[in-house]
Amino acid sequence: MNEKEIKKGIKKNEALLWLGSWTSRFGNIVFDYANSISIVSFFAGKPVVLALYQSSETIIQIIFNLVGGVKADNGNRKRLVVITDLLAALICFVLSFLVDSGRMAMAIIAANALLALVYAFNSPTYKSLVREMIYKDRIGFFNSIAHAGSEIIGITGPILSVGLVALIGTRGALLFDAMTFLVSALLECCLVRVTDALPKGKSSNNVFTDIIEGIKYLVSKKQIFFLVILSALVNFFLAGYNLLLPYTDVMYKGIFDNFYSKALAMEAVGGILGSVVISKVADRFKDNVYIMILFLSGTGIAMLCEPCLALTQNMYLCLVPFALFGIALTVFNIILMSHVQVSVDENFLGRVFSIIFTVAVLFMPVGSFSFSAFVNAKSVGSFAIVGGGIVILSLMSIFILKAIERRNG
Repeated sequence: MNEKEIKKGIKKNEALLWLGSWTSRFGNIVFDYANSISIVSFFAGKPVVLALYQSSETIIQIIFNLVGGVKADNGNRKRLVVITDLLAALICFVLSFLVDSGRMAMAIIAANALLALVYAFNSPTYKSLVREMIYKDRIGFFNSIAHAGSEIIGITGPILSVGLVALIGTRGALLFDAMTFLVSALLECCLVRVTDALPKGKSSNNVFTDIIEGIKYLVSKKQIFFLVILSALVNFFLAGYNLLLPYTDVMYKGIFDNFYSKALAMEAVGGILGSVVISKVADRFKDNVYIMILFLSGTGIAMLCEPCLALTQNMYLCLVPFALFGIALTVFNIILMSHVQVSVDENFLGRVFSIIFTVAVLFMPVGSFSFSAFVNAKSVGSFAIVGGGIVILSLMSIFILKAIERRNG
């Protein structure tokens, strides 16, 4: 295969993976909106139904994500991604005929739980599949554009969902969801492997044993293990950030109107800008741990600035930290994901991604409950606790890395 053919192949796979993931993401947004609207409309006096719907997804992903990582390492990743998208399409198709039935709530919760189960297998497999379909020196660029598109869909998706449900109704929206997952599966069928790297390890036929082997491998890769632990600890403070953000309407009450929605928009814009900017140099930085920590500390510095800028009572200045936060967090996530996809042994890639996700999710509720109990959510000064915690963790991680390098050197 000559250089021209290689470049053509890479672009084709990149486009197929981008379109597949973006189509699925939009389908997920429409699915959640349509179901949430249905639940609220029919069970306005029973918020527990919506709570069950929302919580079932997280619980199932925590339980089955590690199993999904094992299957990603012990099977044909392309086939598994296609099958999971086809199953998602089937779930949405069947649910579309049950939304007006007497057991609508049970059907919606069950469908959401089944989709969460499918996603637990799809997510680590998809992230591992990138290694097979994209050349190593293009992975950083691929992740940057993928993230930028995802952020854009995250902004426009809810707005389009409102119009879509109003136009074709809940049943029509669910049939549309089924079509988006079907399109995603068809696009993935057209992928052509560009590397010979395939999982060659043998399964022990014991999922628990395979998970333990994945954990042992991750611990042996000291640099990646260190980054995973750092990310998990930072997620504790990011959970605090997510808890405080909706309270910005209360923090700035009487000063700014609808500050929360503006802050969300600025964070998303920052994410898009960060994705575009890093796309040119992501592959150059994907092995530089200090660059990752630098951008991670940038999220903390941005939040430390918020209480100070709040004193100006200038809305535009107060929104700047949220844009900077979005830029820094996006760049860190892109470089970290690219680093894992390139550095981890092909036989353990799915399990490593599943462990990363599981550890991250487990730390989020701990952070949420801790901040809700010990931090004043109505004070803008609370953002300084989030920022200070992240900056301290970043500085500590640099000292630890230096100590490790001196010991090994």
